[in-house]
Amino acid sequence: MKSLITMVLSLVIVFSFTLPVNAEAREDLGKIVDGSELTDKMYSEAVDASVVRGNILNQGLAKITNNGNGTVNIYGAVLGSVTCDKMTLKLTIQQYRNGGWYNYDSYSDVAYNTSFMSRSYNVGVAAGYYYRVKAACVAQKGSTTESKAPVTDGIWIG
Repeated sequence: MKSLITMVLSLVIVFSFTLPVNAEAREDLGKIVDGSELTDKMYSEAVDASVVRGNILNQGLAKITNNGNGTVNIYGAVLGSVTCDKMTLKLTIQQYRNGGWYNYDSYSDVAYNTSFMSRSYNVGVAAGYYYRVKAACVAQKGSTTESKAPVTDGIWIG
């Protein structure tokens, strides 16, 4: 019986040394950096909408979701109040490290003669960091250009 207890305690000690622990991530949880809260949620969504309706652009939307397999899904949408000549959506995924946000990857797309556009991308990311999405949502009609810039909170990818 004594040898069984010794073996179990030995295994507990061995496994406690081999489990990775990111103390920095735990210390940063809840911290707000450049307007984004560092969270342990599975997704974060941001909507940039004016209280007063714009001439041609109602809102921009950005979302990041942890797919759970070393990838995140980033999504963005541009919602116009009228059919626009051109809509542009740029999604930039940023990684939090060393106290700041750094661009990790970006995706751009354009749509013509529409009042709505959206795009979604699955992106492989390095584990052990927080990630957020910044969207640039632009609508153009004639000589009028309006833009929105929603930014999500940071989500932890472990």
